[in-house]
Amino acid sequence: MTTSTRTIYADTPQELLPICKAVGYIRADIWRRYGGLKTVGKSSNDIRNEISGLALYSKLPIDGTIRNESTKDIVNDVFLYRAGAQQKVRKAIHARAKGHEAELTRLYELLQRGEWTQDNFVHRQMRKHFKHGHSKVNNQFVVRSDKYHTEIVDGKLVVVINVAAKYGQPIRLTTTTNGKNVDLSGKNIRIVVKDGVTEIHYAFKKLVNRPHGTEIIAVDKGYTEAFMDSDGDEHGAGLGKIMTEYSDKASKTGKARNKLHALEKKHREARHIAKADRIKNNNLGTKKVKARKDKAQKRIRNMAFKAAHSVVDKASVVVSEDLSRPIAKKHPWKKHNRRMSAWAKGTLAEALESTTQQREARHVLVNAAYTSQMDSNTHLLEGKREADKFYCANGDVLQADFNAARNLLHRYFDHEITLYTPYREVRRILLARSSGATERQGA
Repeated sequence: MTTSTRTIYADTPQELLPICKAVGYIRADIWRRYGGLKTVGKSSNDIRNEISGLALYSKLPIDGTIRNESTKDIVNDVFLYRAGAQQKVRKAIHARAKGHEAELTRLYELLQRGEWTQDNFVHRQMRKHFKHGHSKVNNQFVVRSDKYHTEIVDGKLVVVINVAAKYGQPIRLTTTTNGKNVDLSGKNIRIVVKDGVTEIHYAFKKLVNRPHGTEIIAVDKGYTEAFMDSDGDEHGAGLGKIMTEYSDKASKTGKARNKLHALEKKHREARHIAKADRIKNNNLGTKKVKARKDKAQKRIRNMAFKAAHSVVDKASVVVSEDLSRPIAKKHPWKKHNRRMSAWAKGTLAEALESTTQQREARHVLVNAAYTSQMDSNTHLLEGKREADKFYCANGDVLQADFNAARNLLHRYFDHEITLYTPYREVRRILLARSSGATERQGA
């Protein structure tokens, strides 16, 4: 059983807008005050108590429970950001102090306790990865579970937010659903206002109603397909077509908009204000651009999750590299970067992680260093990759992603190369193995 988020849609009463604006101010101020190293040695409870003790936002014209729950949510976001930075620092610590268990333990404990300022290396790494955050989000707030109730009016679900009497009447949100499959009991809800439409986000638990497979399978990310597994099967074929189509259209539109923007700027500098305003108002809007982007992202996300389910249909253990990282290339070409940017932002990683959790399979990350340059027949640094083909040392020609997936599967059983082994150390190990193989062949 896993927890996920569902969204229902509703109208937007005018009473929501002042609340969103006030909570937006709170969010910006908390990130300004505590979005950096000021959280050293403090917990989220310490920050909330400090905010409460100073009564920083008590005079804002919003209901107290909405203010408090939204403040709690914002502080949790700050500490989630800090936890992500700490995870990166753990990798740096492991690379620096590998083999020195006492030093590893000491640095890990300083990091865990939030006392990283006591060590120069850990402090420097935290400054590098925990840069001061900022927020301009001003369109949402959180409502506690006991501060709203639901009704059915004319066949539609209505969510009624109860606010203190001095701030007005209860706010009624008429949704687009009949409420038959919506269970809001005992749950906080998040109200998000976007383009005149209100989104109501709530948590729900997914039941495991689809079994996983029985194999151990490694997957490599592709471009034409979402995943290529170590058996040679493609999952999510056609993903590259969607990304290329969207990226090329967005690029063409962007170039044309840049010309119009330059023309608008030229007329404005020449004091042709009316002409400049017409160009800006009629040609430089973002509604269609955003709609196209949202549509493409939904298609990519849909295909990514279908591909992930297809993988888990076969596997009980899914082995992959860290899919949240962009593809590394020594000399990436501009069009390649543009097309991949619509994809390499974690959608595949999220799909694989979420699907394996929901279906109670295991998702294991392995070190991906040189898996695309190794011959999957010998698992040594030999052979050659050209575009989407890999030429093996024995003369076989394999699909490049298939070759990489086989190497990832082998890496899962390789106890000498761990997830955090630096790539230079991985290369040294592989070259040592290659040297040993050559010596044995010579003998």
